[in-house]
Amino acid sequence: MRRNILWIEDGPFSRMKLGPLLDGNGLSILPVMDSGSAVDLYVEHLHDLAMIIAEVTHSADHLKGLAELNFKSSMLPFILIVSTPGEGLVASLLDYGVRDYLIKPVAPARFMAVVSNAIARAPHPACSINPLGSGAGLSDLLVIPSKSEELPRALEWIRNRTEKLFGQGEIEKFLCFLNELLLNAHEHGNLRISEDEKAQLLEMDAFHLEVESRENQVDAMIEISIAIDDEKVEVNITDEGGGFDFLKYVNMSREDLEGRLFSPCGRGIFIMSHYFDGVKYSKGGSSVTITKALAGAGNGVL
Repeated sequence: MRRNILWIEDGPFSRMKLGPLLDGNGLSILPVMDSGSAVDLYVEHLHDLAMIIAEVTHSADHLKGLAELNFKSSMLPFILIVSTPGEGLVASLLDYGVRDYLIKPVAPARFMAVVSNAIARAPHPACSINPLGSGAGLSDLLVIPSKSEELPRALEWIRNRTEKLFGQGEIEKFLCFLNELLLNAHEHGNLRISEDEKAQLLEMDAFHLEVESRENQVDAMIEISIAIDDEKVEVNITDEGGGFDFLKYVNMSREDLEGRLFSPCGRGIFIMSHYFDGVKYSKGGSSVTITKALAGAGNGVL
């Protein structure tokens, strides 16, 4: 089944240039000229949407409603194409999970690299896994090979144990941010791809080939444990890598984050840490435990 991309535009130029690249990858475009109509199309086509792309010239304020709706419902990848690199133009959308930005004119290779990376970060459609009841008192462990095709299985394993605890929109956010941590454990931990290496590989549209190559050379595992009580869900993800300077990311200032907006990576941990109620790294960064309160407790990074 072909998936749709909701494309909000202030002119057809980028879509006419870049749209055929998506069509060749099994994606169709739903073009719309204003954010109000975009919300209607989003609701109508949510079941077959893969991504949102929006072009803006002067202000992104009119997109806040759509970004907030997406943040609360499905957490689809959301890419913003802007005319100038002024951070103030787009920083307000960070709170709604909008984290991928491109500056016009957009080179086709750069465009496809950002699209493919955003889709890879998004939780995959549900795969077939035997369901398990969820609720207070549950504790369980899963160990998977560090392979890209195994990550959706881990996410679905978590979904089967937690979805009754959250509403539909909340479970998608929960899984989206956990997927960020699983990808970090796989790519940066076990495959030892640094942030700078990933940025260079994405710019060259060679990242996924490098991941595939390293997967064939590395025999490592990712361990996921989950514990649920009456007040919270706690998930631990541990890889076999050498750790990293996690404080650089969790203590990043808002100003530093906005300065990274147009880099191809390096924002996920900051955004994720402001969603969960607790984030604690150990083993030098190769193990992370997140906590999500079920009764609305405050948040904190330890």
